[in-house]
Amino acid sequence: MSQDFEDSAYARASMHRALRTRRQRRRWQQVAGILLLLAGYASLAVSADTASEWLLLRVVGGFVLLFVGFAVAIGPTVAALLGDHD
Repeated sequence: MSQDFEDSAYARASMHRALRTRRQRRRWQQVAGILLLLAGYASLAVSADTASEWLLLRVVGGFVLLFVGFAVAIGPTVAALLGDHD
């Protein structure tokens, strides 16, 4: 009887650690995605005197950063809201 209780307590503790680790990983993923989004917006903020050869590179790089940041930070959140749970 006590062995079953110990196994159950170990399983609960193990599941609690796994859920905490998953939440922490998701939180860091969202922070990384937000930083990528901010870097994309900063890359798109070009001044009027920017050389034209760098302008295209900055705009393309900015949109790539925005897309990747969206996929990293917001994509999993939307998927979780729509019912795609891992």
